[in-house]
This record gives sequence, C-alpha cells and structure tokens, in this order.
Amino acid sequence: MNNQKKNILKVASQLFYEQGYKKTYLDQIAEICEITKPLISYYFKSKSSLGRSVGDAFLFDLKNTVALKLYNNYFKGRRTDLQVGTAVEIRLYHLMFLSDPKAMQFIRELADDKYEDMFSTEGNVLYKMHQRRYHLDFDEKIDELAMIANAARSSSFSLMWAFDRGEFKCTRDDCLDYIIRLNFMLMHINSQRIDEIIAESKTVLETVPFSFKPYFQID
Repeated sequence: MNNQKKNILKVASQLFYEQGYKKTYLDQIAEICEITKPLISYYFKSKSSLGRSVGDAFLFDLKNTVALKLYNNYFKGRRTDLQVGTAVEIRLYHLMFLSDPKAMQFIRELADDKYEDMFSTEGNVLYKMHQRRYHLDFDEKIDELAMIANAARSSSFSLMWAFDRGEFKCTRDDCLDYIIRLNFMLMHINSQRIDEIIAESKTVLETVPFSFKPYFQID
C-alpha cells in the first residue's frame, strides 16, 4: 500500500471512530490529508468502500495478532489448531464492537449506508482454509462454501446487534459462544467438537492477553 493510500485509511479510521461514519465526510478526510476528494475515490471508489477498508484493516491486524500470539504463547511451536484460532478471532472481533460504543456506532452506520460493504472481499478465504485443513464436506455444485461464508457473516452481525439492543436474555459471553457455535455448525462440525473448540478458545484467552485500543486496534 502506498503512503498516500495508507494515510487516507489512517485518517478515515480516526474520524470514523471519533465522529461516527455518518458525520465524517470525504471532503474532511481530503482536507486533513491535504489531497483532493477525487483522489480518495480513486483509491477507494466510495465512502462505504473506504468504511469497508477500515474494517478490513482491523480484521487483518486481528488475524495476524491472534496467529502470532497463539503460536508464541499458547501452542509454543506446535502446529496451531486452526479451529481454536478461528474461535478466538470470532470472539475478539465481535467483542471489540460489543465493548466499544464508538466501534459499534461505526459498524451500524456503515450497515445503514450500504450493508454489502460491511463484508470483506476476502470473506471466503477463511472457509477455504478450513476446507483444506479438515476436508469439510461442502457441496461444490451449489457453491455451498460461498453460501456458508455469507450466512455466517450476516448471521453473526445480526446476533451481535440484537444482543446490543437487549433482545436476548443471556450474558455477552453466552452470545459470543453462540456466534462461534453458529459459524462451526454451518461448517458441519459436530456439536461435541464445537464444545471442545469453544472451551479451548476460552482457555487461550485466559492464558494469552489481548486488549483493544481506539481506532480499531488490537494488542
């Protein structure tokens, strides 16, 4: 990523976080970056596309941070359990929004503007990784992998938002457990194995510290 594009993304992340998505305008981002507004559109096409790129950047950092910390501090050189690592990612990703009102405001407003731009363009990659590692039985004739990826993403956000609105009589941890469970159910993982994945992912988070920082960052 060139420096100009990287700076646009950095400024957008800060403004979307501090002001909200709706109250942030491309003209404002351009002024702070000392560039023209059309240059933002050249790199990101639209405001909603820029919003998606902010979310993608957080997800990319999350995946890298989780993978590195688990390898060094939990699995300690052993082969990483992809299912457990994914469960940790899912919990942390949704926990960031549920624990930070500014992050939640951003993702809600982005969804209101253009729902389809909430989701990463690389959304199917995770499920392809699981298919290769665990030889999952997806029906290629109907492109089931893509269907599962879309169902998992949309269902997870719907559950997170419903919990945030107070629609469920459960704890936040219960809601996060269910979001994780749903993702693995869609991958045709049996319930006993899902219980094991969830339990070990919680052990990971008791062992390996993670923390969120402003502007969609994780340590």
